[in-house]
Amino acid sequence: MMKMNKWTMALAAAGVVSLSSVAQAQEAAAGADALAASTTLSGYVSTSYTMSDTAGANLGKTNEDADKFKLDVVSLTLSSAQGAGEYATGYTVGMWIGPDDQHTDEDFSLTQANIDLRLPVGNGIDLKVGYMPTIVGYEVYEYTGNAFFQRGLGFFVEPTHHTGVLASYQVSDALSVSVGLANNQANQTANNEAGAGGGNAMLASVSYTVGDGAGALSGTEIYGATVQDTAEVDYWYASIGLPIPVEGLTVDLAADWVDADAGGDDEVYQIYAAYALSDKATLNARYEFGDMDNVDFDQATAGTQAGVNVESVAIGVTYDLWDNVTSRVEWQSTSADGVNDDDTLAINLIYSF
Repeated sequence: MMKMNKWTMALAAAGVVSLSSVAQAQEAAAGADALAASTTLSGYVSTSYTMSDTAGANLGKTNEDADKFKLDVVSLTLSSAQGAGEYATGYTVGMWIGPDDQHTDEDFSLTQANIDLRLPVGNGIDLKVGYMPTIVGYEVYEYTGNAFFQRGLGFFVEPTHHTGVLASYQVSDALSVSVGLANNQANQTANNEAGAGGGNAMLASVSYTVGDGAGALSGTEIYGATVQDTAEVDYWYASIGLPIPVEGLTVDLAADWVDADAGGDDEVYQIYAAYALSDKATLNARYEFGDMDNVDFDQATAGTQAGVNVESVAIGVTYDLWDNVTSRVEWQSTSADGVNDDDTLAINLIYSF
């Protein structure tokens, strides 16, 4: 039965308010409370100091942020986790506030805004609809998702976001697949589409973990993904997580291939390694090499300077000195034919909440 205090009952008796309006108000408040209970707020604040002795590669944080303190970004995420029901739903809205590299001219941008829906077909088909992070690449858009503060070469040849729909299906404990359809302009701006009417890009990925009966290969994690015809550019990506028989050591291999109809292809090969020095400290290493025809690789050169025979080495230490704070110190050196070498030392602090 609906509960009302004596003052509400008195007002209702006097005709000042109606019992139906009070009931509707209470139901609305209860709905708001339920929504608030199911929604979580998370995010982080990232700040850094980067030192550089050259003006080389136009990648990462060398030129725009050299030799100064910087507020990188404030990241906020509102989300409601998808439940376990046959028609379970959820949503995620991510926002970046601050001056960092949203690749727009604004100090605010959406990093994602999508709805999660489940269809009771087989093991359950999960749909992600809206504006979402890309399915290709080892490193992700959010700073908290990468071992290094300075992103690797592979990140700069990949799309970052898609606006469309992605369907995922867990075939078995070891195998999952995803297919989708999106606008053919894949970047940091929601709803962007190349040309009038544009066209569509096809998304597909597969993830497989080798079972226990494969001997030394047991536990190998294999992932492959492609984005086809994104403004007449096709993206291919593959990664392998190797089972290393050394406690605390992980090694991953990754590769990006970009095939543009107009020419100017990219290919980047990557090796990532991490070793747990203690419960609080991790040593990270990254080595990359390849060719990058579509990246402006040298600010000192007019126009676009392609990266030929590109190599990059990064070494860093992550140490959890304070609760909820990621502390990173890293050195990175990048070189390519015909351009100045790029050497940086970065210090990064991230508070996550």
